[in-house]
Amino acid sequence: MEDRVLILAPRGRDAVIASDLLSRNAVAAMICRDQDDLLAELGKGAGAVLLTEEALTTDEPSALADWVAAQPNWADIPFVVLANGTKTPRTVRASQRLGDLGNVLLLERPLHAEAMLGAVRSALAARRRQYELRDVAVTLERAVLDRTAELRSARESLEIALEAAGMGSWDIDLATGETRRTLRHDAIYGYPEGRADWNMDVFTSHIDVKQRANVVRAMNDATRTGALDIEFRIDAADGQSRWLVAKGRVRYDDTGKAARMTGVISDVTDRKEADAQLAQAQKMDAIGQLTGGVAHDFNNLLTPIVGSLDLLRRRHKDDERTQRMIGGALQAAERAATLTQRLLAFARRQALQPKAVDIGALIDGLVDLMRRSLGPSIAVTIEIPRHLSSARVDPNQLELALLNLAINARDAMPGGGKLTLSVSEVVVDERNLIGLAPDRYIRIVSIDTGVGMDRATLARATEPFFSTKGVGKGTGLGLSMVHGLAAQSGGTLRLTSEPGAGTSVELWLPATEEAAADTIENAAEPVIARRAAKVLLVDDEDLVRAATADMLRDIGYIVVEMASASQALSAIRSGVEADILVSDYLMPGMTGGQLISEIWASGTRIPALLVTGYAAAGEDVPDGVVRLSKPFRQTDLAARVDELLRQSPPARPKLRAVD
Repeated sequence: MEDRVLILAPRGRDAVIASDLLSRNAVAAMICRDQDDLLAELGKGAGAVLLTEEALTTDEPSALADWVAAQPNWADIPFVVLANGTKTPRTVRASQRLGDLGNVLLLERPLHAEAMLGAVRSALAARRRQYELRDVAVTLERAVLDRTAELRSARESLEIALEAAGMGSWDIDLATGETRRTLRHDAIYGYPEGRADWNMDVFTSHIDVKQRANVVRAMNDATRTGALDIEFRIDAADGQSRWLVAKGRVRYDDTGKAARMTGVISDVTDRKEADAQLAQAQKMDAIGQLTGGVAHDFNNLLTPIVGSLDLLRRRHKDDERTQRMIGGALQAAERAATLTQRLLAFARRQALQPKAVDIGALIDGLVDLMRRSLGPSIAVTIEIPRHLSSARVDPNQLELALLNLAINARDAMPGGGKLTLSVSEVVVDERNLIGLAPDRYIRIVSIDTGVGMDRATLARATEPFFSTKGVGKGTGLGLSMVHGLAAQSGGTLRLTSEPGAGTSVELWLPATEEAAADTIENAAEPVIARRAAKVLLVDDEDLVRAATADMLRDIGYIVVEMASASQALSAIRSGVEADILVSDYLMPGMTGGQLISEIWASGTRIPALLVTGYAAAGEDVPDGVVRLSKPFRQTDLAARVDELLRQSPPARPKLRAVD
């Protein structure tokens, strides 16, 4: 269809002759009856049109001229026109008709057949080149559309990726200062709806004054090095302080001069805060290891002091002056022991003895002491609902923690105020924001109406030895001890405070279905041995071992002393017998927990009391082993030994040699 020639010659036999000539020379031809027929066939496609000049005079040529004008941009169909051959000049109208056809090859009649055939072939060749150019143009246009779609998709993907990463992109004309930014870029700077104008002056005005010169210097250096990578803090338009990272590349013109700088910017405030928290956690862990080790050694020093003072107090009951001096020394030793307990609590290395505790009953028994400690200017309100589950925690440590919170609240309200202590039971799911495992918890909340803390103070409140009370008015271990107790018990501690708005402290402890255990009150005097039981005492510290042995012998026990676990095992294999084992935990070579496991593995379930000044006693200690924390009083030691021996009848097989 596209290679055929359409013939319009309404007079005589010109159309038939031309068609016959073309057909004989392998050129497809079709005769059209009139102009309407020609227009219909042109719509189907043609390579050229052969018509006589008189055909333009028989019909109104405007329709054909309109078709020619409406051709696609690539098309310009050739018209081979057979002129009349007269010597009379053409009229203006006739010339206009020929001009309306556009691509016209005019052949004067009469003409040789070869001339007409050559003209038609040339017209068809030109038409084929038009179709070829059309195909090339279509292919090129399709490629451009595809490439444009790819670029649009890539740009959209990049925008989505930048948005997902919290990044904004920017581009600066370094010569004019003109900038282009994404909406995310402006939102990072505190303009969620975008900002109409943006330039280097606006950019630098948001940068922290202390860092502004360094950032400007980095921008200038980037024009020389070709790359920008800076981190800085800004004061955003919305009032927030943010940390940003800007990365960019510089493009140069043909002369090598920096022309544009393009890059991305991202808000890294969360990362900076996380890094600070990690550094703080690492610092606290290092301090915890240090304080834990110091407290362990200090407990070993305090144990013989406390034990010896106890023995002196019992042996000089009738000497009032001696009793007063010993009482003062014991009071000082107990204060030192409390200090080490706080250190161990912060370090999460205290030897806790968790049990099911009725929090309501514990607070009821403590509230009078709290009120006396706070004084009459501070009102204490207790809010405890009925039917609460028990909390699993060391009751003695919890009492100390609650007293610490009360004292902190008192110091925060020098002019008086109100302290509210409330307890509730809360179910925590997996999506909680406080870092707890899904479970039920008892939440104890202490709220005061004191001076409160600013953000910087609140961030350091649980650090050991950090205090705002002034020199000599506090150890700085109160909140750190509570924090350590909560974490070691499987809970957490949360603090919220604002200057002038008081402080709220939330202590979360795991709940339990166990029935609350009664708190054992130690007697004023040690329990005397009910029988002359033999105690195998193992401790690598000579002073601690000697003091412990003296306390046991003083109340009627027979004591066999060993300086190490390996020495104790050798003695047992040699036939030494004992009714109870009292062993230190942390010893060179073999721990007290491993010693007990070794003995029990032999089949002899001798009662064992593990003495420790360090909470590392854990994984290697068999279940059911009773523990006693250093430093201990003679009454504490006597009560634990007596309780274990009462649970073990005299007829029970004693500790014998291990095969």
